[in-house]
Amino acid sequence: MTQATVPEGTQRIFIGIPVGENTQAGINELLKPIKAQQQYVRWVTENNRHLTLAFLGNIPLSAVEHILCLSEETYRREKRFQFRLSALSRFPTPAGRILAVTGEPAKSLDHLYQTTLNLLHRSRIRFDRQEFRPHITLGRINKPQQVKEIFDLPVDIAMNITNVVIYQSRLTETGSIYSSLRTLQLN
Repeated sequence: MTQATVPEGTQRIFIGIPVGENTQAGINELLKPIKAQQQYVRWVTENNRHLTLAFLGNIPLSAVEHILCLSEETYRREKRFQFRLSALSRFPTPAGRILAVTGEPAKSLDHLYQTTLNLLHRSRIRFDRQEFRPHITLGRINKPQQVKEIFDLPVDIAMNITNVVIYQSRLTETGSIYSSLRTLQLN
């Protein structure tokens, strides 16, 4: 894999929710027996686990600054809440290449997603707006034909949503590196 280049004067950006310590522990416990059996999965490191609200891609630095300026005002009125992760499955379909934990639709999370869309609209940022399907990517299946399991397992892991992060993503030969440009505490 060669390092992807980001056009000069842009940053590769996404807005997401970090995974807290207790949620990480629950996910790690869930994955223990699976990791021992799955040699065809490239696992996401703990510090890269997150729930994406919006992937913006490469956007101009001036737009990044605009989002950062508006983000504090946007998210400070939002309340903290808990989201339940309810299934471990292949994503986005039962034959998908991603192994993820997903949750049932929740009004609080949908509201936070809509708040994010409003922020991007006010910032005049266009992005690939797909159906919002909340998930946390845990691994990528390198050889899907070798992995027979469907991974449709019920789970019950609480995720305390206390902040939103504007991340910069840098692609490297060994995978993506995420760094926080701004962490925004919810009320």
